[in-house]
Amino acid sequence: MAEVILEKDVKRLWVEKDSVCIELKDGRVGREFFRDYEPLRNATKSQLKNCRLDLDGVWFDDLNEGLELSGFFAPKKMNPIGRIFWMFPELNAAAFARRLGISQPLFAAYVNGSKKPSAARSKQIGEEFHRIGRELMEV
Repeated sequence: MAEVILEKDVKRLWVEKDSVCIELKDGRVGREFFRDYEPLRNATKSQLKNCRLDLDGVWFDDLNEGLELSGFFAPKKMNPIGRIFWMFPELNAAAFARRLGISQPLFAAYVNGSKKPSAARSKQIGEEFHRIGRELMEV
């Protein structure tokens, strides 16, 4: 279950060039990137700076858009490949890349979401996950 974070838990809120950030009273810092939200991605700097805390979120008044505070700390926005490696930390991404015959830096970019694999490569990756699953079932 997701942790509930409320306005009273926030020490400060600020906007950076590419993100909005919050610091909680317990010292944790969370960041949401504007690129991940279409209304924020297309907003002006002025619109992005006009934000405030509001109960359980950060509200952008000029955009009529808000971000839930709990979302700043939830394991989300992971692409499907990254989500698998987050859910199963015992999997080794470098070894997986070797199984696929692709470079580890390229596969790391797929895992962290900085690059998106083509449809054919996505299919290849999915098939390899299934192949590993079948191999594990045989053990």
